[in-house]
Amino acid sequence: MKTSSYSIQYGTLNGIISISFSLMLFFLDQHYQGGAFVNLINFLISLTIIILAQIAFKKDNGGYINLTDSLKLGLGISLINSILGVLFFFILSNFLDPNMNEKTLQIVEERIIEGNPEISQQELDTFIEATRQAMTPFTLSTAIIMASLFFGFLISLITGLFLKKSKTE
Repeated sequence: MKTSSYSIQYGTLNGIISISFSLMLFFLDQHYQGGAFVNLINFLISLTIIILAQIAFKKDNGGYINLTDSLKLGLGISLINSILGVLFFFILSNFLDPNMNEKTLQIVEERIIEGNPEISQQELDTFIEATRQAMTPFTLSTAIIMASLFFGFLISLITGLFLKKSKTE
């Protein structure tokens, strides 16, 4: 049994749910805030979807799933989800909120000053300029995909260890 169809189906579901959550934040004008709570929600969405995919695959495979298939599912789902996330980010930052990068830099600057009020203007300007240079579409897309694959790997590894059941057991 191939994992690819499950990865596409559940990766698309993960992307749709994640984009819906991001749109909700956008419409509430909270898409700049980020933080631990937003990251936790996104993590829980991915965790749930990967577990559901692994369980569905195991059920459809006669009650068996090995660690390799668990990892393939998690990484496939994460890849599809991250590609959809990159596409949504492109739409968000270019059409829905074209000033997003500048607003984000302003928030970063405010947080730096809050956390380090003694920072010199030159240090602040250097940091903000380095952040601006790192906010290219390629860099951000790569970061989104790599982070998604990393967490997808971790999630699927841990859940796969719990769910695995091979035909020889």
